[in-house]
Amino acid sequence: MRILVVEDEALIAMMLADGLETAGHEVMGPVTTAAATVRLCEAMLPDLALLDVNLAGGDNGVTLARDLFARWHLPVVFASSQPVDVAREAFAALGIIQKPYRTETVLRSIEVVRAVLDGRKPSNMPAGFELFPPGA
Repeated sequence: MRILVVEDEALIAMMLADGLETAGHEVMGPVTTAAATVRLCEAMLPDLALLDVNLAGGDNGVTLARDLFARWHLPVVFASSQPVDVAREAFAALGIIQKPYRTETVLRSIEVVRAVLDGRKPSNMPAGFELFPPGA
């Protein structure tokens, strides 16, 4: 799966990208801003975007998720320590991975998302991941 990583904390972004690549995913980015995210998507659309909520330069991941959905219907999963704020914007994303997280949680969450995108019922919901109800 081609996954776009949007994370402004360099160490977290590097660890996440490394874990995704080790698991066989193609990683786009990581990038730290909304503008860089849009530029990458214009060049090549990912299968999934993992977005932090607070981005570099004051950019907002929730606003970015809305934009990605409006332009390309791009599936988004938030990775954030702010689940209450993000839950109100569930229509723009499939779910949220609670920070701090382990790479295993992210990988298992991606499998759940893949099942949902393929129209299958997900099983084994990982701790630390919340799947938003359809049409929330």
